[in-house]
Amino acid sequence: MRSMPLHIQKELLDSVFGREIVLHIGMATYILASLINFMVTQDRGFLAFPVFLFVVFVYRLYIFRAYAAAKHEIASTEEVGGWENHYIHGSVGATLGLGFMGGYSALFYPNSIATTICLGVVIGTMLTVVGRNFGSIRNVRYMAIACCAPMMIGFVWGGVLTAQAYLFLAALLLVSVYATSMQLARYLRSLLMKALTAARASEITSKRFNIAISSMPNGLIMVDGDGRVVVVNARASEALGISTSYCGLLEDALRTRFDEGDVALISLELAISVTENEYEGVHEFEVETIDGRWLQLEFRKLDATDDIIFDEDTGGKHDGAAILIIQDITDKVRSKNDLELAARFDKLTGIPNRSWWETLTKEMVGLLPPKGIVSLCILDVDRFKLINDTLGHHIGDEVIAGVAARLNSIGDRRMVVGRLGGDEFVVLFGGLATRAEANDLHDRVFGLISSTYEIDGHNIDVRCSGGVIVRERQEFNLHADMSRADMALYKVKRNPNQAWMLFDEAMEEEYISTSRIKHDLKDAIAQGTLEVVYQPIFDVSGDRMVSTEALCRWKHYEAGYIPPSQFVAMAEEIGVIGKLTEYVLRTACRDCSAWGADVAVSVNLSALDLARDDIVGMIRKALDDFDLPASCLCIEVTETVFVKDFAKTAATLRTLKGMGVKTSLDDFGTGYSSLSYLGRLPVSRVKIDRSFVLDIVKDPKVQRLFRGTVSLAKELEFEIIVEGVEAADQLEYVRAVPGVDMIQGYIFSKVVTVEKMVDGYELRNSSRSARDAWVPRLVGR
Repeated sequence: MRSMPLHIQKELLDSVFGREIVLHIGMATYILASLINFMVTQDRGFLAFPVFLFVVFVYRLYIFRAYAAAKHEIASTEEVGGWENHYIHGSVGATLGLGFMGGYSALFYPNSIATTICLGVVIGTMLTVVGRNFGSIRNVRYMAIACCAPMMIGFVWGGVLTAQAYLFLAALLLVSVYATSMQLARYLRSLLMKALTAARASEITSKRFNIAISSMPNGLIMVDGDGRVVVVNARASEALGISTSYCGLLEDALRTRFDEGDVALISLELAISVTENEYEGVHEFEVETIDGRWLQLEFRKLDATDDIIFDEDTGGKHDGAAILIIQDITDKVRSKNDLELAARFDKLTGIPNRSWWETLTKEMVGLLPPKGIVSLCILDVDRFKLINDTLGHHIGDEVIAGVAARLNSIGDRRMVVGRLGGDEFVVLFGGLATRAEANDLHDRVFGLISSTYEIDGHNIDVRCSGGVIVRERQEFNLHADMSRADMALYKVKRNPNQAWMLFDEAMEEEYISTSRIKHDLKDAIAQGTLEVVYQPIFDVSGDRMVSTEALCRWKHYEAGYIPPSQFVAMAEEIGVIGKLTEYVLRTACRDCSAWGADVAVSVNLSALDLARDDIVGMIRKALDDFDLPASCLCIEVTETVFVKDFAKTAATLRTLKGMGVKTSLDDFGTGYSSLSYLGRLPVSRVKIDRSFVLDIVKDPKVQRLFRGTVSLAKELEFEIIVEGVEAADQLEYVRAVPGVDMIQGYIFSKVVTVEKMVDGYELRNSSRSARDAWVPRLVGR
């Protein structure tokens, strides 16, 4: 036994100490046999055996009780061996008493019934010895010897004394009983060993399985073909509020967490997943519990190869059996809902954003009859920038939220309100009875939102302006009519006594013309018919041209020259600002490469341009394509590019600077935030705005401000360009201020074409007289 694993040793030991009642029955049988033999033979010698057997019985009883108290504390092979020895002492004592009584009877009363009784008890004892003690082969051997050997000796000795051959045969019978008992014991022991090993393996597997399913992050339930639960892990128990030992119907378990409708739905999904071929594999869906949590349920039909799990003879039907995986996705669903809300509704005001408003609008308008009246209004807050600049952005935010709240308070079911961004809102009324009703509604809207707002102790007079268009549903085009309403908004701004303006036929002609111009702008960019001209930048002495600023011009075949501010805004509106920037950039790089690397070129980039992920790659490609050194290109930006995402914009400019491209801050000194950013901006130079130069000769305050700005920029080690210098006295004063590096303005040259730049390559770097001969031609242009 000691060569076996400890757990098997303990199992075998426990098997021999089991069923104490057998001990009582056996001892009573032995004593009864002794008394019968005494009554048959009247030999008082038989009375000695009951006394010995009783003493042995008391000892064995004590050992059994002691083992029962100590068996759970056995922790070593030595302890198992000690208890086995105690058991052997008692069992051998009992069988030895029986054996000596049989030997005594066989020797002195071979032909008496007493010997027959002893022989029968001995054979019967051997059966119980094997059946009860095969867990310990050593014990079986000792008990068999103690039981059979004395009686065999008695038969042999009696046969010698009486010369009766059958007594020798009786002895052989006991030898056979001994041998058979030992063989049977070994066989039963091998069966027991296999059973114990299999049971142990099964126990370990079961524990591993239980640990595995209990450690799963998700709940797991296995149901048989009758819908009864056969396995529940801890997560599933927690999710459904049932015990891990629950073995009832799945439907009853579901009722603790779901209403009857959902229980029926889940049961139907389970039935479908285990019966329909198209649902082979995993079938999942989401359902809400009665306490507001969301669970994802996954059903998997058990394959035919899994049928060993169920045995209908012992309980469980395989056909229709399935695995149910339960995952609590409450946080995921809530996050998803929060993301949907964030994607659909404006965070500041709680009203639909532009995208969601368009979706709601299309749904509403789509339900109207062809002749149904639709009214669309785009409105904004007048002088909103002034509110932000004077009272702070937090007050501006409260104004926006207040306007949205008042719009929502109208409560008309035909109304869809949204925020376009900034201080712009959009309001649509669908299904109006008449066009006149639209007028009354918008009078009501603007009367409500244009009033005094009390915010943080401030009484703020808020006035809103709007452009309105009224259409039949069959004529309504969302994006085109938003552009029309926006045009009406632009025009109403010119009339301070009018809150809103209706888009009319006269505006329609202008809208068509503007739309055509926008379309032509796309073609002009695509075909490269926009003209790029250059404003020269000279050193402070005016003797040498050091750089130019690329400027874009567009002459429309009908409208004539269109101001850059107008067509750039159009480009942003129709989504081609990126293409326009790329066109100007590539043209400037090409032209600069053509006129020579001694004069650099500057290109203006907007916030939209710098927000593009590919802007650095676009600049690098333009430099490479035209073989232009990076040092010949300067990128000009205004402070507005840093407002939205300072870190990203600064990183982009830092990358460009690392490539060798110069960077410049345009319109320096005119904004509200550039000074706070200056120390962190990766720019090479600053361009002082023309507004400083306009009154610089006559206004002492402007002079002090100009000198202070130049001094600050120099302290930060920036190159300084002064733009807008047009008069000689302005030039004289600017030159007198230490620190100015370059000057840009009509005092030296107006804008010139690339042809003039190329033609003047030799002249612009020759003698002063030669350059003076060239410059007038430029100015004359």
